[in-house]
Amino acid sequence: MMDDRLYQKHIETVFGSKMIESFTDAEVEDAFDVLLTLLPNDGKLYKYRSIEKEAFDNYYKALEEGYLWIPPAETLNDDFDTILRFDPLVEAEHIRDYLLANPGLYVRALLRYDDTLKIGFDERDHKAFDKVIKCYDLDTGELIKPKAIRLLGKMGIDALKATKYVKQVEEYVDYAIHNNEDALKSVVDNYMNINSMLRHNFHVFSMADSYQSNQMWALYANNNRGFCIEYDFTKGKTLSIDKKKLLINTFRVFYNDQPEQYSFVNLLKWILTGKKDKKLLRKANNDVCTQLMTKQAGWEFEQEWRVMLAHLDDNRVYLDLVSGIIIDERVMQTEEAKQLIHLCRKKGWSVILRKTQFANAVHTYEDI
Repeated sequence: MMDDRLYQKHIETVFGSKMIESFTDAEVEDAFDVLLTLLPNDGKLYKYRSIEKEAFDNYYKALEEGYLWIPPAETLNDDFDTILRFDPLVEAEHIRDYLLANPGLYVRALLRYDDTLKIGFDERDHKAFDKVIKCYDLDTGELIKPKAIRLLGKMGIDALKATKYVKQVEEYVDYAIHNNEDALKSVVDNYMNINSMLRHNFHVFSMADSYQSNQMWALYANNNRGFCIEYDFTKGKTLSIDKKKLLINTFRVFYNDQPEQYSFVNLLKWILTGKKDKKLLRKANNDVCTQLMTKQAGWEFEQEWRVMLAHLDDNRVYLDLVSGIIIDERVMQTEEAKQLIHLCRKKGWSVILRKTQFANAVHTYEDI
């Protein structure tokens, strides 16, 4: 049984506040060791394949050249794979309420998303405007005027002009809130369209935790006329740090027809408050991970683990992890099966024959 606390550590490491690209070598090694501890079958996972000619040629090439073909999530057979689950109308209201309760942050967001908005001040006063906006209290939404006047004073603006200026900013904020509904809609719409972006940008390589699933042989191995590839992640120990950085993006899939609804508010808070609160970012990222790694209960038979990578330039990722091939006896006499066995001998991989015993209604697996 998987150690849930250790798995949570894995999630918090990979989906934490620190980008994997900035991990030290020691941090990568530690994360990879944790992953190996979590994986079933002493680090082995499996992928079922058809032996039909056109598809087989692509699979064989990947095996021969030592790469994984990792397609974007939008090509997967589950339309609701790799998405965030939320009610758009409800979430739009949550975001709207948060922005309206924090007018300073709201105006900064408006200026970011609509560069046609004009403040009406010169360049020096643009800096002053930014200082005043930062004086809005994030809890109450009120402008702390004495603090704003004091900051303007440090810029060489006298108290009378500063007081007048703060009033102008306050009036501008009030105007922006009540006269820029379309701009607010743009902020909200950016979040509402996120699932199509996620499914386009995230690439997924799915594997199962067993090579003995009859349902998987029927569904993914051309109704039992195919083969299954064994990937041994312990082979990753000898790979470079850059390769391990890719492999630590391996996660278990959970199955739930009623997962918690996702909210963008934590992520929005982190962005609009200067991207400094690491605790808030970790919470937002963990929420995203939970959503992306959850599928509907009807897919539970897959018992899936997946490598999930973002923004790949090429679907081919060179990670030579194959350690064996399992072939169903119904295709053993085909040229494709002979090619597989020859490649296994050449590469030093194991070969297992899947046989059907109708009398006992079981499948057996024998080394050959």
